[in-house]
Amino acid sequence: MKKLEQKLLPIARKWAGNIPVWAAREAGVEASTLRHWAKDNPDVENGTRGVYVWYTDDDKIDWDVCETARYLAKAGKDAFLWGPSVLEFMELGDVGEPGFYIAVPTRRYPQLSVKWVVTKKKTRSKYKGMPIQSLKDAIVSSMPILDDDKRRTVLDDAAQRYPRIKDFLRKVGAEYGIE
Repeated sequence: MKKLEQKLLPIARKWAGNIPVWAAREAGVEASTLRHWAKDNPDVENGTRGVYVWYTDDDKIDWDVCETARYLAKAGKDAFLWGPSVLEFMELGDVGEPGFYIAVPTRRYPQLSVKWVVTKKKTRSKYKGMPIQSLKDAIVSSMPILDDDKRRTVLDDAAQRYPRIKDFLRKVGAEYGIE
């Protein structure tokens, strides 16, 4: 493995096969160096502006979250999944919201498939290695957006998988008329 690839592999592992240009810069790799490496590498494609996808056979990469990671990586290092996208990502309930809700610290240009949520809050929560809004906050944030059936499925699934927060879930359910 090339020395450059040794620097990039931890990034690809963290971002499910994606290499955000900003993360490469933080690791000491210039954008032009990354661009030339990607151009000459048949295992790399430009997934979206500012993010390359490296199809390496490393077994520590979770390819199931590659698309979600790509959207988050493109949004920047302080971005995290928000509200319904957290519930969808965690497979809680039948949310079915199209696109991604992504929390960011500053306004962003509209983008197809992304609903930006501007917040100064940061997150320390992760799921499958991806930064997410905390589960409780995601449930509270999602309730006004979801219809009654979807709310019920989220609360039921969360109660089954996370019994330690049943009291919290009961309070949220009562607030929305769900027993």
